[in-house]
Amino acid sequence: MKIKNRILAALAIGCLALPFASCSEEGILVNSNDKAYIVFDKNFTKDTTTVSFRMYKDGENAKIAIPVSAFGEVQTEDLHFRVAVDESRTTLASNLYKLPEDCVIKHDQEENEIYVELIKSPEMATKTFLLALQVVEEGKVKQGTREYSRALINVTDRLFQPDWWTINDLGSEDNPRNSVTSYYLGVYTEDKYVMFLEELKKDNMVFDGKNKQVLRKYAIKLKNTIKNINAEREAQGLGPLTDSKTGIEIEVPIAG
Repeated sequence: MKIKNRILAALAIGCLALPFASCSEEGILVNSNDKAYIVFDKNFTKDTTTVSFRMYKDGENAKIAIPVSAFGEVQTEDLHFRVAVDESRTTLASNLYKLPEDCVIKHDQEENEIYVELIKSPEMATKTFLLALQVVEEGKVKQGTREYSRALINVTDRLFQPDWWTINDLGSEDNPRNSVTSYYLGVYTEDKYVMFLEELKKDNMVFDGKNKQVLRKYAIKLKNTIKNINAEREAQGLGPLTDSKTGIEIEVPIAG
C-alpha cells in the first residue's frame, strides 16, 4: 500500500489523459488494453538506495530488497516479470551484481520485493558506483510512471549515514523527526556508527534498518560499551568519549 500511495498523484494525471483508463476507489489504474504496469517504490529523480559494505561481514555479499508494485490489468494469475540494468545510468561493473532471473507479484497482492545481490570490489573503498534497474517490457508487462520506472542503488565500501537514521518517521513535513535519533542511537556521528556496527559484528548480525527489536538490542549493547569505556576514562582522569571528527560526546539515549 505504501508504494501505491506515493504514486497516486502521478497516476491521477494519467487517469485523465488516457481515454481507455479509469481509476478505482482504491487508486489502482485499471486499463482496458490488458497491460500490467510495474513501478519501484522510490521516485528515482529524488531518491536512491545506498548500500555500504561497511555494514556487512568481511567477504559477505550484500543482498538487498527492492519493493515493487503492479497496477493496470486486474491479475487473475501470478504476474511474472524480469528486471535488467539501465546501461545508460549504471557505473557498477557487470561482475559485481546478480539480478533475479524471475520476479513475481502474486495475483492476490499488489506489491512484493525483488532481491539483488551486490559484490564488493577494492575500488569501493574510495569510490561509489551506481546500479540502475528497470523493468523489462515484454508481453503485457510495461514500465509504469516515469518517476518510478527506475531503481537507483549507490554501492560503496565507504561509511555514510544510513537512510534509516535520517528518514522522517516521527514528525511532520515542517517539523521532521527520526525515531533512531530520538529514541535509539541519538545524534549521528561516524565514530558512533562504527561502534554500533562493531556491536553487530560481534554476533555476526546485519541490521537492515527495519527490525526495531534488533536495533533496540544493539543500541543497548552500545550504550553499555560506552558506559564501560567512560568508566575507564574517568579512572584515568579523562572526560567522556567524544567523536574524533566533531568533538561531540558519544551518547546513546535508548532506555534500558
